[in-house]
Amino acid sequence: MTIIAKRKEKGLKISFTTFDLIYFIQVKRIASGLSQEELSFLIGRGHSFIEEREAFKSNKELWLGDVSVMSKIFDCRPAEFFRSVKGKVNEIRLLSRQMIKGDYIQYEVFGLREDNSIELLYMINEEDPLKKYTEHEQSVLLKLSQTEVAGLLSERYFEGVERSPFEIFRECRKRGGLLIKADFVAQVLNNYLIGPGPQVLRKYKHKDRGFVYQGL
Repeated sequence: MTIIAKRKEKGLKISFTTFDLIYFIQVKRIASGLSQEELSFLIGRGHSFIEEREAFKSNKELWLGDVSVMSKIFDCRPAEFFRSVKGKVNEIRLLSRQMIKGDYIQYEVFGLREDNSIELLYMINEEDPLKKYTEHEQSVLLKLSQTEVAGLLSERYFEGVERSPFEIFRECRKRGGLLIKADFVAQVLNNYLIGPGPQVLRKYKHKDRGFVYQGL
């Protein structure tokens, strides 16, 4: 336990269950080698969705659909996201800090006490996604994703069907192997939406599944 000098910030008040859920997701995400933006994309959310929750900037609850998709991404049971936490208070106020340290990002999360002192709850590091690949590697990985998405389009994979980002990524990886990365699949799909060529895809928000893609 580390107690640090008193601070005046109010912090974000959330349930301890939600705090533990977000911590579990962050640990799983980093262990899976996914950036915050990649996981946000795969569950059909906006690009900053996971970042805001891991930084405890928003106390909006995750959908059960989010957890269902993440259980497939992380290859675990949905029940594992909701661990039994005994002997803890119902609510907790949190502050967080994120720092770049060389090739890594360091996350620190603090609990804010009633007397405004703060306690370090956990610290975790991950490789900086912006420094993960060289320019040449990025070019190669992007081309691989372009090839696989183009193949899906030629086979009418999107025609008349709502495809979730994770479904698209999983199908591309099944065909192209482990070098298919979520970030590059997202870039390719976005290029089809806003690129100069004829529009062949549309993206919209499904009421239960987040963002989905469908052929035009």
